[in-house]
Amino acid sequence: MIRAIHFHDLLDYLAGQFFNSETKSALCTGNIFGIHISPAAQEFFTVAIVPRTLPKDKVVFGVLSNDAVQIESRNGYTFTIYIDIQKINGPAFNILSTIILAHEICHFAYYYEYFIRIGDNTGTRVQNIFTWQVSERLIDAVIEEEDVTSQTNIDEHNIIELIETFGKYDPKHFTKGDSTLTDFSGLFNDFLNRLNFPKMLDEYTNQ
Repeated sequence: MIRAIHFHDLLDYLAGQFFNSETKSALCTGNIFGIHISPAAQEFFTVAIVPRTLPKDKVVFGVLSNDAVQIESRNGYTFTIYIDIQKINGPAFNILSTIILAHEICHFAYYYEYFIRIGDNTGTRVQNIFTWQVSERLIDAVIEEEDVTSQTNIDEHNIIELIETFGKYDPKHFTKGDSTLTDFSGLFNDFLNRLNFPKMLDEYTNQ
């Protein structure tokens, strides 16, 4: 069963880089994921935060990329969280960024859950099944960026939607209809607490 603690080290590392760097970028790979994520998943996944200007009112895109397209010998995927920093700049920057990070790591939690379910290894069979899942089974959620075989944009939001919904998404939002045992609402709230969201919000409202 997927639990919030599996992603605490990932969340801590991403938030530490994101909030404390001038570039507002972050990268988590390998053993940086921490001991609660399986060794195979540490090898299979990379998670990145990249600042980018996004179209219209969109403030975040979640993009899953097949690394084998760039490096033939690499069996793995990168989940990139593109954040339009300019749209959330201001006194509430930390609060809004925290909501974004908590939500997007819930998406990553589904990828991890699926990876564990299909074999928890970096072999060709697992790679092929995972690739089929994200490029074929989730096709209704695909927005082509460069090459549909390598990049699948399966999450995009504006900040008003994220605030108004505040974690109350149906699990199908994360799984696109796939079965799951993960409590995404519980994950979201745990991640907010992990990132000290209640304290941030209290300090902001009392300014």
